[in-house]
Amino acid sequence: MSDEKGWRRCSACKNFIERGSTYWVCNVSTCNRKRTALVFCSVTCWEVHLPEANHRESWAEERTAPMTSD
Repeated sequence: MSDEKGWRRCSACKNFIERGSTYWVCNVSTCNRKRTALVFCSVTCWEVHLPEANHRESWAEERTAPMTSD
């Protein structure tokens, strides 16, 4: 999943999330499963997935991308 241009791509806007930078994930377990693994470059991008996700209560959790490839 890693790429030489960045760690991963944002699930919403598809911009690269750089290694060592801040990114956001959804707190809902179905969004964090290994197969789904949604990651977002900003809270704004995280909010884009909410209408189709239909979560009752959710929030964005801040994480730091690894410095090395996965």
